[in-house]
Amino acid sequence: MTFQPGPVRPDEPPGPPTPPDEPPPSPHAKSEATRLLCAGVYLDPDYRRRVITELVEHDERSVPPSLGFDLVTVLAHALRARALEIRTGAVLAALWSGFFLTDYWALIQHPPSADYWKAYGEGLTSGYHDYDPYGRESVSDTAWGAISHYLPPFTATFAVLYAVVCLLSWYAKPPEVRQHALYAPVAPADSRASEPRRTAAGLLTALAVTAQILYWALALTSLKDGGWEGTLFPLALAVTVGRHRLQVAQALRKELTRENFPRHPRRVPFRPRYLEVQRAIAREQYSQLVVYDPADPFLGAGFPFKAWQFTLELKRRKTGPVAPEGSLTARAVLDLVAPRLAALRQATADISLDRLRDLEIEHIVYLPYGPARDEVPRGPEEIARHIAEAVDEGGERRRHFLRIRVGAWDEQVVLTVQLRVHTQGNLLMVEVVPHVLGPVRRDYELLADAVAQQGTRPGRRGPAMSAFTAGPAALRSLLRPGGGRAAGGTADDEDLLTVAARPIVSLREAATTSTISIFQELDVRRYLRTIEQRIIEGVRVALEQSGYETDRFDKTVIQVMQGGIHIGEMSGGAVATNGGTAQSGGTAAAPPSGGKPS
Repeated sequence: MTFQPGPVRPDEPPGPPTPPDEPPPSPHAKSEATRLLCAGVYLDPDYRRRVITELVEHDERSVPPSLGFDLVTVLAHALRARALEIRTGAVLAALWSGFFLTDYWALIQHPPSADYWKAYGEGLTSGYHDYDPYGRESVSDTAWGAISHYLPPFTATFAVLYAVVCLLSWYAKPPEVRQHALYAPVAPADSRASEPRRTAAGLLTALAVTAQILYWALALTSLKDGGWEGTLFPLALAVTVGRHRLQVAQALRKELTRENFPRHPRRVPFRPRYLEVQRAIAREQYSQLVVYDPADPFLGAGFPFKAWQFTLELKRRKTGPVAPEGSLTARAVLDLVAPRLAALRQATADISLDRLRDLEIEHIVYLPYGPARDEVPRGPEEIARHIAEAVDEGGERRRHFLRIRVGAWDEQVVLTVQLRVHTQGNLLMVEVVPHVLGPVRRDYELLADAVAQQGTRPGRRGPAMSAFTAGPAALRSLLRPGGGRAAGGTADDEDLLTVAARPIVSLREAATTSTISIFQELDVRRYLRTIEQRIIEGVRVALEQSGYETDRFDKTVIQVMQGGIHIGEMSGGAVATNGGTAQSGGTAAAPPSGGKPS
């Protein structure tokens, strides 16, 4: 097999023709990981803001590789969700402004006299108890008379009282639920809280419900005294929030269920800036040229999982055919490893559920970031040139890897193995760097299913009905600033890095759980063991064909089993596993089952 600079991917049926102004469709636009990330931008305001901030507001940054998902589809749904959010937020802001203006309009027209302020300054409580902000001389015969007696001046208004109800309803929700308060009436099913926290939350919830009941009793009682605004504006707020929740629920139900998602592709809005961002993302997310930051070169691949390397001193055979000097190159080794890895697809073709049949193999070149994003040439000729030059140079900044990727569990668990081979004189260096990308956050799936099913089953509250409990938190949920710190690090720290095209955030990793299940871990270990065996076999054959002794290699790498590399005697070589710790005669440690890959 000759060295192929292009990717080796499973054969896929051709899709519909693509308009000339749009990038080709992504092979992962319909994956489960893409679907859950799209649901997350509707349900998690912080994540939605992070997506738009990183991709649109910081369009000078390159994006890391998109392994098993399509970033363009996620951005399209994020922009749509933000448009819904802005419209609803504008209506809510107008309603709240009208609420306060209506309540204080009489006060603006009839401000309190100097005698009132004098009496208030002297601490005479009777000075403001009898003042009526609605223009009447006395409130002793109304429901407000009992309320205003215990409140500071000018706070006995429906707007202020309902604002207090809003705050109580907001803080009655657990912190992990507040970000979803606008969309889901209950906490995610997998959320857990300590007993003191549950008790405190129960007390706050009871207080908030009591405040709601008292407010509505007072508002309805005051209708006969002309207090219509205390009923009208809260109802309008609830209707607005209910309509927004209904739109989100319809989007999740019609477009983002597992059955409907493949049939409803979504594109970014037809605006020049968004289209340019889409084209940039499409050029970069699956490119064989990866712009990297030296602080995190494998950004987007997930957690390191049992990396290992060895350096072997080469020794010519004394008998048998010997290849010419210099025939053992990185290119020659990879030409023997790649077909053995590709053969795994054929070996598992009869097992329809084995993910190795969809194994992807690509030659990747990592380039240090430059001053501008569009300065990186990504044409086919430039890609082929970079790969041809980098494969044998063994450079420090520009590095070539053979990337082997397995997308398991509907692209929820992604195993990526980066292989680098380098020869220098009579030394052979092999680096194997596996990474595991975990599933998308579980609460995205749970909340997406819960919201999509609201109102569709007997006994379930619909989005509009539950808006009475979510309404008090709506304005704060919609209008609170910033995208937060969803992917580690503060936004202020990252703003300092906007002068270069380096990628600093993986939006897939920002929405990834830190653990994998025992089944998923067993699958990862099986895929990794199989891939490592093919790599070792290819390196051994390359040594044999080039006329080098293989005894030292066989003693160095005995076998791949139990999730680790078993190291034998090291005669003229050195081996490092798990971050570079030199070992001999030992086994690389394995992470605990069901735990965070490390």
